[in-house]
Amino acid sequence: MSKKDKIKDLISKRLKEMSATGTGASFTPGTGANYATPTAFNPNKKADGTAHNYYYKLGFKPVNQKALNKAAKGIEVKQLWEEQAAFDIESYIATLPTDDEEVKKYIAGRLGDYNALSDKLKQLITLIGDAKKDTINSYRENPQFKAVYGTDLANSLLDDVIDLFTK
Repeated sequence: MSKKDKIKDLISKRLKEMSATGTGASFTPGTGANYATPTAFNPNKKADGTAHNYYYKLGFKPVNQKALNKAAKGIEVKQLWEEQAAFDIESYIATLPTDDEEVKKYIAGRLGDYNALSDKLKQLITLIGDAKKDTINSYRENPQFKAVYGTDLANSLLDDVIDLFTK
């Protein structure tokens, strides 16, 4: 073994590098757009990374979102994509400082209406998404397609509804 080969061997043992082409992929520099990293796209979408991920070797680690939220003192963290716990109307009505059953019934009905509005809005979001997909498919089939869904009217009505709840 020549001195040059010994130095090269010593360096490779010392650095413990991973070869990007050591998995059987062939790569010739300067011959075009070659791609020789077989672990770049992991089919397991839930994997945190591979054993050879250099971010981990440099000391970076995935963020623990719950611990980060807990450490944010003085800031209320609200995850918008999580479902809110259902408001118990009956328990709330029982704590009201009135004995008038008509008032309690009225308040319970009003609060129930807000739940119904929330449910209808969730349904509306799904329906709007479906209508958008239908419209995209219709324009793809026929670019001269005329609108079936009245988005101008819907926008106007939603503006009016928003105005109802704006103080």
